Amino acid sequence: MTALTFTQKTNPAFKLDCSRLTPNELIGLSNEKIKNISLTNSKNSPKVSDFFEVSGENTEIIIFKNPSLQLNYIGHKMRHGSIMIEGDCGDFLGASMQGGSIVCQGNAGDRVGDCMRRGLILVDGNAGDYCGSRMIAGTIGIYGKVGNYVGFSMKRGTLLLTQTPLHATIQDCGMHTLPFLALLFRAFKPLPSLFSNIQAKRVQRFAGDLACGGNGEILIISP
Repeated sequence: MTALTFTQKTNPAFKLDCSRLTPNELIGLSNEKIKNISLTNSKNSPKVSDFFEVSGENTEIIIFKNPSLQLNYIGHKMRHGSIMIEGDCGDFLGASMQGGSIVCQGNAGDRVGDCMRRGLILVDGNAGDYCGSRMIAGTIGIYGKVGNYVGFSMKRGTLLLTQTPLHATIQDCGMHTLPFLALLFRAFKPLPSLFSNIQAKRVQRFAGDLACGGNGEILIISP
């Protein structure tokens, strides 16, 4: 079966709620039922078919083609499977994520991985403010730039960045050689992401958020 693919037809003037377009929400649904799913919480909400062409059958592998920053909550509460975003996406990418993997080949908005509990998110472009906010566990990688307040209220988990975070409650722990990174980056090899080419084992490590116990970590890698 081919991957379930959502090809965006037009760019709306308002944000679309894509929280229901995940493997755990779409399993067992026909394409006709998927096309009738609502994309906002309003009374006369537009449907998937108003903005997307839908093709493919495998709901375990979801692809967003020609996406835009208007697509919020992609991967929300996702528990399994994979999502590929061939371009940009909006806010709350992977929010409350509980498993599976998300690869965004463009830029992402604010609150990437907000309240994330498990799984993997890789963003090849930039991310907005509050990346990894309230993160409980899992791994987030941002290859480009990040906005303000990285790891805000982060409980645990790992953030992989290519630039140093600026946050009052993030503690610099110095340079470290971490052998486990070889296994981690090897797992990235099959993924269609810029992270698949990284082989670094030596990183600058930051602990945080110290206001929430400091059990989370931010690792600065050299791309």
